Amino acid sequence: MAQRILVVDDEPLKRITLQIELGEHGYEVCEAADAQAAKRLFETRPFDVVVTDVRMPGTSGLDLLTYVKQARPEVEVILMTAYATIDTAVLAMKRGAYDYITKPFTTPELLEKLARLFAGRAPSAEDGVETFGQLVARSPVMKRLFQQARAMAATDRPILLCGEKGTGKERLAEAIHASSTRAAQPFVRFHCTAADPQSLAGELFGHEKGAAGAAARPKPGRVDQAEGGTLLIEEVAALPADLQPRLLRLLERQEYERVGGAQPIHADIRVLGTTDCDLLASVKDGRFSEDLYYRLSAVSLTIPPLRERPDDIPVLARHVLARHGARPVELTAHAADELLRHRWPGNVNELEHVLARALASCVGGVGDGNESGAGPRELRAEYLLPLGTDAAGGADPTTVEMGESGRIGLTETVTDIERRMILLALRQCDHNQARAAQRLGIPRTTLRDKMAKYSIPGG
Repeated sequence: MAQRILVVDDEPLKRITLQIELGEHGYEVCEAADAQAAKRLFETRPFDVVVTDVRMPGTSGLDLLTYVKQARPEVEVILMTAYATIDTAVLAMKRGAYDYITKPFTTPELLEKLARLFAGRAPSAEDGVETFGQLVARSPVMKRLFQQARAMAATDRPILLCGEKGTGKERLAEAIHASSTRAAQPFVRFHCTAADPQSLAGELFGHEKGAAGAAARPKPGRVDQAEGGTLLIEEVAALPADLQPRLLRLLERQEYERVGGAQPIHADIRVLGTTDCDLLASVKDGRFSEDLYYRLSAVSLTIPPLRERPDDIPVLARHVLARHGARPVELTAHAADELLRHRWPGNVNELEHVLARALASCVGGVGDGNESGAGPRELRAEYLLPLGTDAAGGADPTTVEMGESGRIGLTETVTDIERRMILLALRQCDHNQARAAQRLGIPRTTLRDKMAKYSIPGG
């Protein structure tokens, strides 16, 4: 069934044109001249999306947005405006808008936004799950974050992405870039702690000829590489004080100078920054420029820690498991409970690491009761070895529950993991010992010795 769109605009030519052109691309389109007419249609017909002008006689598009989200929260709203400001975007997102588009625009631009919207609504095995780039979520707080990020992607303003380590700030930045008008252009990362502090200026802004030792020609920096696209500055709080005014100049004037240069260079880039610390506290301590902070954080998005959104833990776990192997992997109820009980100090990164290691630790990949290769495999609680005990305490941290076998010591657990990893590598390599040894990163002779030690056939 075709997706149903309601176009609301007081300009007859614009709304009729959109009705015809969107209809040519398979959409079922109705049109209304103002908010009152739109409400009458909305009360009698089902719609998937409302595309409405902001400034109209009588009721505004923002008020119509409020009405739509209160009446049918599942219906998405895209605002059309000739007066796009960051304040309009923020207000629209607070009221639940999916996105906005600036007049004048072409129909292909709107079609691109609609395609992105409906792609995010692709049928899912999990009801209520929403995606944004590589991010998946079920919790209301993350869905709201996705909405805000989509709206901000439509602007060129800097964005400060905040959150604890491992929450997925870099993936959020990638999704924002992919949803922006710069998606076809470079996405460049610059980590403020990855290089020697003395070389950071050159890494970020580049070198002029002769400025970097025996350089015979200019050496481009990350800003050069990001031209036309997006520059992600990771851990921006660690940026040295002498580089902060230069970054501020880049944000305010869209210009910079290479190391050893005196001529300003224009830059057409969008800047995103990440931080896992209280950047305002760094301002108060004198370690971070106040001007740079307010320029960079005019728009900020915060990813909450995983422990504050438990609804997302099973969703994320199934998403991670779906990326591993050709056969489906299912969490048992006990395993899901164990994941929910853990506090996840390392957030999503820790969850991914735990599940990847659990998969590698299981005999034959996952589970030991379905070795025929048919049907889904089970990942049981005993394979979640790194979790150890409930975060609230109460169990011996040197033991781990191993199902019917009872509790075993830490040394035996490590031995068991090694044996299981060898079995997994042999299975994945069709019991070719040379390939299995290469996969494990050990000499073949060492593999044969360990196979003999663990009484694995073929050793």
